[in-house]
Amino acid sequence: MKYFLYLLIITITLVQSSCSSSRFVEPLKKKQHAVGASIGGPLINFGGAIIPTPMSSIVYGYGVDSNLTAFGGLHTTALVFNNIHTDLGITYRFLKQKNKLPSLSSSLNNTIVTSIRTGTTRYWPSIDLNAYWNFSKRKHFWYIGLSNWFELRNNRAHDLEQLQRLLPNPHAGLTLKSKALQFNIEYKLLGLGQNSNDVFVPYQSIVNNEGAMGLYFGITKLF
Repeated sequence: MKYFLYLLIITITLVQSSCSSSRFVEPLKKKQHAVGASIGGPLINFGGAIIPTPMSSIVYGYGVDSNLTAFGGLHTTALVFNNIHTDLGITYRFLKQKNKLPSLSSSLNNTIVTSIRTGTTRYWPSIDLNAYWNFSKRKHFWYIGLSNWFELRNNRAHDLEQLQRLLPNPHAGLTLKSKALQFNIEYKLLGLGQNSNDVFVPYQSIVNNEGAMGLYFGITKLF
């Protein structure tokens, strides 16, 4: 158990941009509300099994209009380790699906992490670009996209020079809908360009020991 908690702490510290799946790839309907929860994270080798780290978050969204959704999230696992981790943003759909051409949407997000112990605050802006295809009478959809995080600080951990300002995270996912619920699964490539040989966490990577693969599961209630 101690080993697992140690891995979890290191994971939260090193892979801030992977703490949840994408927020509202498809905008809500006008004046529609949504409350969701997600769990998952980078894949690790734990006791011989490949599992996603169980980082959890909750999110609220509101449909400003049929193409614009505002949202805010709280990363609940971070609270266990005395960090207030929030994200606030919007999703805008600028092109609707036409035959085989997908809908296109973009999310602007602001992630803020404050340490309760030290009062230190970190901020990361990010821009997501997504293409998604609705299918069936329920309008389920699958999607692909790229989340781009921006590192604003000049120094990284241990006061080393910040070498990578842009942190790209490609992703693909599937959302299935019922009348009032949505179920989501998403796969991400995390921390591309970052060497994972120098950390103690046994990340599962497919790109020359760089970054990690991530897996996330989510459920959203619409009302």
